[in-house]
Amino acid sequence: MGLIQFAGNLLGLKREQAYPVPNSNRSLWGNDTVSGLTPEQLAKVLNEVRAGEIPARYLEIAQELEQRDLHYRSVLSTRKHAVVGLDLFVEAAGESDEDKEIALAVETDILKHADMTDLRTNALDALGKGFSVIEILWDTTGRRWKPGEFLFRDPRWFAYDKATGKLCLREAQGNALIPLEPYKFIVHEPNLLSGVQITGGLSFTALFYWLLKSYDVTSWAAFIDRFGYPVRIGKYGKKATETDIKTLKKAVAAIGSDVGAVFPDSMIIDIIESKTTGTNSAAYKVMAEWVNKEISKLVLGQTASAEGTEGALGNQQGQEQVRQDICHADAIQFEGTINRDLVIPYVRFNFGEREAYPKIRAKFVEARNVQMIVDSVVKLVPLGLPVDKAQMLNLLGLSAPSDGDELLTAPAAPDYFPPFNSAKPLSLNAEGPPPETEDDPPEADGYSLISDEIAEVLEKAIDKSGDLDSLKKELEKLATEWPPEKIAELLAVATFKARVQGQQDFEK
Repeated sequence: MGLIQFAGNLLGLKREQAYPVPNSNRSLWGNDTVSGLTPEQLAKVLNEVRAGEIPARYLEIAQELEQRDLHYRSVLSTRKHAVVGLDLFVEAAGESDEDKEIALAVETDILKHADMTDLRTNALDALGKGFSVIEILWDTTGRRWKPGEFLFRDPRWFAYDKATGKLCLREAQGNALIPLEPYKFIVHEPNLLSGVQITGGLSFTALFYWLLKSYDVTSWAAFIDRFGYPVRIGKYGKKATETDIKTLKKAVAAIGSDVGAVFPDSMIIDIIESKTTGTNSAAYKVMAEWVNKEISKLVLGQTASAEGTEGALGNQQGQEQVRQDICHADAIQFEGTINRDLVIPYVRFNFGEREAYPKIRAKFVEARNVQMIVDSVVKLVPLGLPVDKAQMLNLLGLSAPSDGDELLTAPAAPDYFPPFNSAKPLSLNAEGPPPETEDDPPEADGYSLISDEIAEVLEKAIDKSGDLDSLKKELEKLATEWPPEKIAELLAVATFKARVQGQQDFEK
């Protein structure tokens, strides 16, 4: 581009090119093109779009689709908000001081612009219509030229040139197309479907299903209006006069509106309710729900989050992951548009041509199963797995505690621990040793607990003895009858206890 041409373009940086013109091709207001739309008319509009004709009517229908259909608007907004909610950051072109300086300027003048959120939302209007256009009004009054305003432009004001395939501005009067001035527009054209760009928008596919749903809901409303209410039948006898008949008609009509009527005793009114209304009307409901699910698949790639479909946790997580993949693709394509149409012109204006330019990136964090990670860390850390504390805090969304903060700690361990061979379990919430019972007396110095077998031997010896001498003889007699293994076990236990007791007394 020559210097004179470049200077001429600079003069138009602050001037609007795609400005509205009343009562023209660039009017701010639209017409109601959806009411009374027939399948034949819709097919004609879609064929015109495929043939490359100026798709003003198609874009108006696509806009009304978002306004009229609650489900389509909901799922499309969900997809847009998934991208708008991502954090953005600036990636420097290199490690030099100059690269970092340029990246900081992009962050200050573009990323922190007051209208950056609206810019992202308006750019993603292209998901439904196939493209979106935002005009930039540059602020050239300061040392650095930077974007002043981002103006969303009605897609009906633009059309694709049939010869070149490039998006152009429609002339206010007539059918001529005007090329878009360089450095003036952010044109987002997401690659949702290979082929002609305008037919890749979600509205191009959703319109057919929406038309089916609109006919279905209209018929459903007519069915309910005709058969949803009980039928009121008045009966009069052969002797009824014209006055009696008129009175009966007024009574039947009054029951429909006032739920009450007065009529002669000789007349009869029956209220008959349809027994098949619920069954027949279910067909309309099934049809509407099926269309909604098809639209959910088109926009979100799944139905679980939009329809609240019940199922296994793993299945829901899998469907959520598909939607995250779509969000990731939308974010990457938005990055490409904003860097091409906004960041590169900004850097060229202020820092000149460069081999590499900084880029605005979306910080995409994949969904993680936090509970599974925490459970794994609890099990693996005792086995020696090193885990960064800061990383775990970041995963849980917690900040590192500062000095003086009140900290949550694990409960204190109980002072009492039972011996390893104890047969009595210890309660986990015990604050001290278990209470003493008659069956479990405490050990005292100089005494040892005896087994049930030894106690039985002593009881027999005591029963046969009348004094201490006879008891001693009975014990000696019983002891000689024990097997050698039992005597050796008793001696080993007594010897070990004596050594331990002696060692404790020696240390004292």
